[in-house]
Amino acid sequence: MRVTHRMIADKVNVTLQQNLLRLQERSEQLASGKHFQRPCQDPVAINRAMRFRDSMGRNERYRLNIGEAKGWLDTTEAALMDGLETLERIGELCIYGANSHLTRSELEAIAEEVRELYEHMVGIGNTEYNGLYIFGGHRTGEPPYREGAEGLEYRGDGGNRRLEISPHQEMVMNINGERAFGGTKLMVIIDEVGEALRGSRQEELSGEALREVNQGIDYLLERLAEIGARQKRLEVMDDTLFESNIHLRKRLSVVEDVDLALAYTEYVMEEYAYKAALSTAAKTLQPTLVDYLS
Repeated sequence: MRVTHRMIADKVNVTLQQNLLRLQERSEQLASGKHFQRPCQDPVAINRAMRFRDSMGRNERYRLNIGEAKGWLDTTEAALMDGLETLERIGELCIYGANSHLTRSELEAIAEEVRELYEHMVGIGNTEYNGLYIFGGHRTGEPPYREGAEGLEYRGDGGNRRLEISPHQEMVMNINGERAFGGTKLMVIIDEVGEALRGSRQEELSGEALREVNQGIDYLLERLAEIGARQKRLEVMDDTLFESNIHLRKRLSVVEDVDLALAYTEYVMEEYAYKAALSTAAKTLQPTLVDYLS
């Protein structure tokens, strides 16, 4: 086969383009820190990277749900602690009011404090978080506790607000008023203490009223323990998702991040190869007889 000057030139040009393409790839890797910039460069690695990123994004969405649930539970815990302190104060007033040496005006003064504590307890039942009433069940858009024609009414429902905290786990992030306060039971207990004080029924204060107050305190302690267990579960799951994302980031880095030291070495080698190809091409494509014919 006869080798022509055109064939040599074409071959040299193809070689130069291949060397330049490899040099460009190494340059892009150094600039981006990634093995690839386009799916066609490594379809298998791209697929793995997409799956890692999808898992990381899903974990972050679950962590957002956990953050929302933590906010609800922290607010609920603070409200129940406030309710517990209120009942404990009612218990103290029961014992103090049972003193037979108190005058009627003194009993009325204690009853007035009890009335204020009753209003405070109703306010606790109407606690809000982020514009929603936390003890209303599913009815979070309006106050669950309101005074009606026959006294205080609970207008919420028994609904449980659930959030996904992992692919196969849900968390109930609220306690409705029926579960938190027995509907209106704890408020009624406080109101009855006030009635006993106004009616000077001091034997009732040291007996039935005090017993109901103590039962209410125990009831709230049980709810607080329930809230604490949920908070602990959220903390454990949040830590698990955080650690999972750290592991996924490491795996993603192995798939798509370049070793900068190695990439720079390869870039220098490709640069030398390209310069050598240019030098070789300059020597190979010497002038021919045609260049001197004019």
